[in-house]
Amino acid sequence: MMFTLWMVAMTGVTMTYNLPIVTKTLENGLQVVVVEDHANPLVSVQIWYRVGSRNEHEGITGISHILEHMMFKGTEKYGPEEYSKIIQRMGGTDNAFTAEDMTAYFSEVPSSQLEKVFELEADRMANVVFREFEEEKNVVIEERRWRTENSPWGMFFEEMAAVAIQAHPYRNPVIGWRSDLEKITLEDVRHYYETYYSPQNAILIVAGDVQPEQVFALAEKYFGSIPNHDQPPEVRTQEPKQMGERRFTLRKEGFTTIWGVAYHSPRYTDPDFPALQILNAILTAGKSSRLYRRLVSETGLASGVSGWVERSIDPYLWYIVVSVQPGKSIDSVEQIVLEEIEKIQSSNPPTEEELQRAINNAVAAFVYQQQSVIGKAMMVGTFAILDRPEAVNEFIPRLQQVTVEDLVRVAQKYLTEENRTVGRLLPIPPKDMAAFIQQMQEAQQKEFRR
Repeated sequence: MMFTLWMVAMTGVTMTYNLPIVTKTLENGLQVVVVEDHANPLVSVQIWYRVGSRNEHEGITGISHILEHMMFKGTEKYGPEEYSKIIQRMGGTDNAFTAEDMTAYFSEVPSSQLEKVFELEADRMANVVFREFEEEKNVVIEERRWRTENSPWGMFFEEMAAVAIQAHPYRNPVIGWRSDLEKITLEDVRHYYETYYSPQNAILIVAGDVQPEQVFALAEKYFGSIPNHDQPPEVRTQEPKQMGERRFTLRKEGFTTIWGVAYHSPRYTDPDFPALQILNAILTAGKSSRLYRRLVSETGLASGVSGWVERSIDPYLWYIVVSVQPGKSIDSVEQIVLEEIEKIQSSNPPTEEELQRAINNAVAAFVYQQQSVIGKAMMVGTFAILDRPEAVNEFIPRLQQVTVEDLVRVAQKYLTEENRTVGRLLPIPPKDMAAFIQQMQEAQQKEFRR
């Protein structure tokens, strides 16, 4: 019987947590990863492609996301959206997402339906028919309008990345720039599909009530004969070192005031990354975090504080973002955030209690995310793209090794004036209040399947 052991002690983390990962690589380069979990008769089948906005260039930004949509438009064998209809008839669910470093397609079905899902995924890896291209491209443009152009948060993060990152493709939004979306052609998408959607550039992950040899046999049957295209081009651009603080101000109709800062941070595999994750938690995670206490509980300057260090293949950004209360001083918010960072660097470093609480919370969240078979497969897929599948079992030990001295060191190394970009979004009173409120209500009702 395969099972997972885990334990979190109150005074520190003493945990054994190991997913039972078995891998095999087919002759055509497809990596197959199996995670057994026999708690329920369910299985999650996921295909992760090593392609995202990181692989795009000016003129075709957003093409990874457009291709994700087109993958649901069927093949010669199956019609538009028929993949999802078949999954639903099985009693299952499916969806997909595009990010900076990957595009993933995932389903969860009864384990008795495993072979049919393999057939469907292999078919669209090799045989997509690009039906309804212009219609689906317009869906993506509409998605961009509602999630970015009409959203203060969407606009803020888009601007932050574009100002903080000057050379690397991470500066471009995953959804793409509107002018690129409008001009991308069907031929562009077909070429992109033929470049990146092949076995050597994909990872097949299966988690649930299965046996590894069963999965490997089906993978060979349905994927083993799919030929590869040429090796995808590598991403060569490296972001140059930032040499001084950058600032921007956005003004947008509405009522939302946002202050934020982004620091350049290392790639996920860098030895400093775990310490940055824990330091972020001490500053921003929960009501006991230093910034929440100062900005929300004590001064009432903000309604919320959030922060995260992006897990990424290449160096990216650490964000700290504050929702400023109406009528409160955005300058005071900035002063307090920078004061708290300076304290960590010198006068008031994190305590052992803060360190252990942050580690405990990070471990608990990590374990909680993997309570379902789809969650296990998602986590393994993420680590497979960023590093390798087995790295998921190294996450907790990496966190456990972080010390207070590490937190001070990385704060002094990365949280510097010359390494930061500071942004503000200031609201403009709506000219037509009724129309603005109607637009907000419409935005809340909008649903985008993917």
